[in-house]
Amino acid sequence: MTENGNVIKFPQPERIECPACEGQNVQTTIETETFTYGDGAEAVELTVRVPVRTCTHCGFQFTDDSAEDIRHEAVCHYLGIMSPKEIQMLRKAYDMSRVDFARLTRIGEASLARWESGQLMQNLAYDQFLYLLTFPENVERLKSRKPGEQRRASQQRPPGSGLRDWQYNEPDVAASKAFVLTPTGT
Repeated sequence: MTENGNVIKFPQPERIECPACEGQNVQTTIETETFTYGDGAEAVELTVRVPVRTCTHCGFQFTDDSAEDIRHEAVCHYLGIMSPKEIQMLRKAYDMSRVDFARLTRIGEASLARWESGQLMQNLAYDQFLYLLTFPENVERLKSRKPGEQRRASQQRPPGSGLRDWQYNEPDVAASKAFVLTPTGT
């Protein structure tokens, strides 16, 4: 199959098995599919080209994980957020494991795994953060930052930003232990 003169390659599982008859002789065609994303007045129609599997033994047609990945990428593209592949490529571009990337960014390792596998989409705030990490200088800034280090805000922000100076002070442990919540009358 070609599109714009280029061969379209879809990931092929080693062995495709028909879910209806468990037959091994399954052929793949590429078909255009339109699906609805969202609900109610905010629903939109998205169109993708997906691999459709057909069992030559029983005639059953189905799509599999590769089609679901394509649909998911189309939704990410529509929402303007990074796709699972892009998030994984970002992490791998810095040659980091999920554990290392999570430690550096303070994003939960489980969240990263869900985003990379397409089980969950990151919210717009996290997507903005991921976008900033596409710039190596921002990753270097995170690497040079020491967790828990007390610094004045004026040392962290660009001069002339107009923000007031502030300083983090350790909480008074004795005072915090004396603090008690008491129920009010019901």
